[in-house]
Amino acid sequence: MSSDPGAASSSAPQDLDLLPLADRLRWLLAVRTGLVVALPLAAWPLTRTAQTLPLEYLVLPGVALLAFGLLLQRLSGRGRRWAVLAITVPLILDAVHLGWALYVTGGIGSPVVYVIVLHVLAVSLLGSFRSGLKLALWHSLVVMCVLEGITTGSLPARGVEGFDTITYSVFLTVVWVTAVTTAVLGAVSERELRRRRYDEEALRRLAAALHEAESTTAVAEALLDFTVDAADAAVAAVHCHVPAGNAGPAVDLALRRRGDDEVEVLREVGAPTEGSLLDEVGRRGSTFLAAMTAPDPWVDEVLDGARRVVAIPFGLDGQGSGVLTFTDDARTGSRIQQRRVGVAEQAVAHAATAFARVALLEHLQRSALTDGLTGVSNRRAFDAALDRELSLAARTDAPLAVLIFDLDHFKKLNDTFGHQAGDDVLRGVGAALRTSARLGDVVARYGGEEFAVVMPGAQADDAIAFARRIRTVLAGVEAPRTITASVGIACHRGPGVAAADLLGAADTALYASKAGGRDQARMAGVEGPVSGVEVDDPVVPVQYPWQEPAAAH
Repeated sequence: MSSDPGAASSSAPQDLDLLPLADRLRWLLAVRTGLVVALPLAAWPLTRTAQTLPLEYLVLPGVALLAFGLLLQRLSGRGRRWAVLAITVPLILDAVHLGWALYVTGGIGSPVVYVIVLHVLAVSLLGSFRSGLKLALWHSLVVMCVLEGITTGSLPARGVEGFDTITYSVFLTVVWVTAVTTAVLGAVSERELRRRRYDEEALRRLAAALHEAESTTAVAEALLDFTVDAADAAVAAVHCHVPAGNAGPAVDLALRRRGDDEVEVLREVGAPTEGSLLDEVGRRGSTFLAAMTAPDPWVDEVLDGARRVVAIPFGLDGQGSGVLTFTDDARTGSRIQQRRVGVAEQAVAHAATAFARVALLEHLQRSALTDGLTGVSNRRAFDAALDRELSLAARTDAPLAVLIFDLDHFKKLNDTFGHQAGDDVLRGVGAALRTSARLGDVVARYGGEEFAVVMPGAQADDAIAFARRIRTVLAGVEAPRTITASVGIACHRGPGVAAADLLGAADTALYASKAGGRDQARMAGVEGPVSGVEVDDPVVPVQYPWQEPAAAH
């Protein structure tokens, strides 16, 4: 049987046999044994006449053929080539044996012709439809040779009728109708069975990948790989939305894969807008086959403006929701579309469980690295992020900025308005810092009323602009009095600095800011090694547009 996967994707395994060669060998040997036993029994009444050959002329070749087939089956264990040989050669000899049986039992009018038809049918079903067609051709040639031999005298007639065009044409018609009909039906069935087998293998591979996934990104990548490779989608994308909670702000994850390209993480993707495809699918809660008749931001930007889209929603076990979308070029209601949607729905069911598992894991990890009061990162997460970004900056010679914010007179606010008011202020400040930070910045509670921010890739101007923006935002935090902050900024580029040195420089700048009258920012070094900054000398203050320089005291 061919290993061509038929309707399967080109990436399907080439060894996806429906029936292993060893099993086919056993079944064909069983058919051969039946022939060797049944032919003498059926021919016995016909060989009792004086004109026909004795029954031994049929039994002995049959026993020899069966023994030869058993020998080749034993040799088939040496490799695939021997296994193919053990199938092909005995089938050729089977046809010769049946042709001889036809001659022994009285020619084309004997019941052996029905055995030949059954033999073609059995081989087509148990071997392959291709083998059945080849065997039909071989049977046709063998029978023609027997009849021609009788007609020409090469074989003694012994009362056996020679070649007759009409009788032989009827024989050919029956044999080939049987072979072709079985081949067509077998090809259709085999194609579908191969497709199902391939889908099962693809789902198993997906399950294994999902089991190993440790992040929502890894789960989404596995799902997209399956959708493109197994569901034959040209473009596929997945969107996950986790609403804001105690462990942090809302999270929107979007990934896409086009054809043979790698999976890409999409930036600047927010929650689905009202009336959009993602919003509609989320409200329906079931698979949606959409024919796009109007612009849609997700379809136009992510799915390359596809006109037909399949969208399958899934839940994250109460932690959020997601949608798998992919382009659909199959005819509506066709078997191909039904299969694609069916396997995609099975894949989404597997992925939803994995999404929920890793989302819970990431939630617990975020909780362990998140300050419970403010919702920003804690000191442990900040230290790890600073080490990571410093290492990356050293390898890429990229700039990096660290800012430390200290809320002015916070102890007095606590003593005057109570600790509950102080906690409310800290929560408001944490939210303000989160919403004001750039994508990739790390905002953390440094300790008490101090906050710190790591800004990868930030120049001095970027850090100053962020400090200026935060000062404006803090003024709008709901509090018993206006909230201000003193800021210390340290910038660095390339290798040659430790985290402690950079933090020390930012802390020194913060001290200078507080000593200079608070509600201002000070810069410790613009670029170059932090050790080059003379921290004993008053640090040059950063001038805000709305503030006059404050005298140090």
